Amino acid sequence: MSSRGKNSGFNGLGLFALLIFGLIVAVVNTVIKFVYDNKVLFMVLVIIIFLVVLIFILVKEHTKNQRKKLLSDILNELQIPTLELGKYDYRVVVKSHQALENYSDVKFFKENDILEKAKSIIDDRVRKKDSINTFLKYNSYMLSSQYEYVKSQLVTYSFNAGYYRVLIVYITPAGNNRGERILQINPARINEFVNQPELLMSKGEYNRLVKEKETKELDAKKHFFINRINSLDKYLNNSKNKFKTKSLNKDLYVFVKNKKLDEKKFDIYKIKTTDSVFWLELEKDITEIDKRIKITTEIDKKIVNYYNSEEFKMIKETCKSLIQAQEEFNKYISEKANAITQLFGKRIVRNETQIVDKNNYIRPYKKSITPFTAEVSSSVFASAENNPIDYIIKYFYPNRSQYPDQINKLRVLIEELETLNEAKIIIENYKKDYKQYLLNVPEYILKIDEDGFYSRLGLTIIDESVLNVEYRFTYTSEGGKAQRTFPVPMSEENIIELINRLESKLSIDALAKEQRALMTTKLRNYIKERDNYTCCECGNSIYKEPNLLLEVDHINPISNGGLTTEDNLQTLCWKCNRRKGSKVIS
Repeated sequence: MSSRGKNSGFNGLGLFALLIFGLIVAVVNTVIKFVYDNKVLFMVLVIIIFLVVLIFILVKEHTKNQRKKLLSDILNELQIPTLELGKYDYRVVVKSHQALENYSDVKFFKENDILEKAKSIIDDRVRKKDSINTFLKYNSYMLSSQYEYVKSQLVTYSFNAGYYRVLIVYITPAGNNRGERILQINPARINEFVNQPELLMSKGEYNRLVKEKETKELDAKKHFFINRINSLDKYLNNSKNKFKTKSLNKDLYVFVKNKKLDEKKFDIYKIKTTDSVFWLELEKDITEIDKRIKITTEIDKKIVNYYNSEEFKMIKETCKSLIQAQEEFNKYISEKANAITQLFGKRIVRNETQIVDKNNYIRPYKKSITPFTAEVSSSVFASAENNPIDYIIKYFYPNRSQYPDQINKLRVLIEELETLNEAKIIIENYKKDYKQYLLNVPEYILKIDEDGFYSRLGLTIIDESVLNVEYRFTYTSEGGKAQRTFPVPMSEENIIELINRLESKLSIDALAKEQRALMTTKLRNYIKERDNYTCCECGNSIYKEPNLLLEVDHINPISNGGLTTEDNLQTLCWKCNRRKGSKVIS
């Protein structure tokens, strides 16, 4: 472009600027002239403008105070101190733009041990958020003039309070800020990290955690079931005779024993996993026992209520004469049962040493102890199983000088057992005599508690345990982990063999004095048949009294040197034999 063209453009622009300046000057002069000519009107106008501005400022301040008071009242009601939220909760510096873009919540919590603190903060905010949201649904402030403004403040806070915010800043080595962004972490994500700590772990750390968790769960499971079994043992021991119905006590004991909980309690220590089928089977057993206890308790209560009823009292009154007629017989049978108890003693159960392992698991075990129980080693136990009579003599008859007295006791035992076995048959016959009075007895009473029923009527019932006399060899390992029992029942054959073996160990003179024929069942039946089932003292017989208990008596008692020979044996009824005792009656 030529210099002439440039100058022409510049002159045009300057002319336009002069024109605008002139116009402004003209307007200003006009205004000055108007103010000068209308001084009063201008002053009024200035005052009005001032008042309007003042009123606006006062109204705005009043509105601000109303909003502030309303917000304060609402926050006090919600127990929220303030709605102030910082720009961020935590600041992280990274050293590259890529790190800024890729920074994640996993990396944040891995690098900073702040998960619990973050959860505490976010839980507090969620609580406040829930309070606000519940409040906004309906409240008494809705009609307030500034409510909508305060509501918007609460909504904004509620939205922002739903996150834990991390400020990520990219700062160069020279200290220059090259960018930043906010990482928002919601409550669900934080709870996920808390509930699944493996998300923030390396593979090795995770494997260690899993192993520790499994070990902890397994120990807890073992402890739980051992405590349940111990509690069950304690209940059953404390309530061994809790039930008035003896048959229920016995049935419950057998039911629990068949579950073998003691053995399974020791097996618990061998289980290595929490998902073993063993736990399901154990839970099933314990549940069944709990159910059985509940059912047994209900049945026992029902039976006891019957025995306390007027109906049973009437039956007992009706059978009174029958009971009185058998009273002496009942007393005699009781004496016979007690005699066997005195010969073999009472069985007792005692708790042995409790073993406590590193996890404080208590492992109690029990021993059944009688005067005829020998606690032996495992090798002796095995030998006793092969040669029971030899080991009975070794452990229970160690003193040769006591053999004569012990042989006599064994012979008495044979006679007492035989008498009681025959008495059982007679008692069953007596029960038939009672049946004519038992037309209205509930079926469940005689089915569940027949012996208890007749016992309450007054009839002596022979306990089977009295007749089941036995020697026992037991072996218990250290701590009671293994328990084995080998019983040797004292049948007539075993008693006779024991007597023969004891007599064979006596000296020749003593043997000659003690030698006699043994009282066997065959001989006893022969003597009764020989005497025509008639008492040689009073003449009573089974023909006159079908339920008469007959016994074979030594005319010259064994204690007086009498032998068990046919000419020294006679048949006596139980009453005459009771009166005779050890006397010699010509």
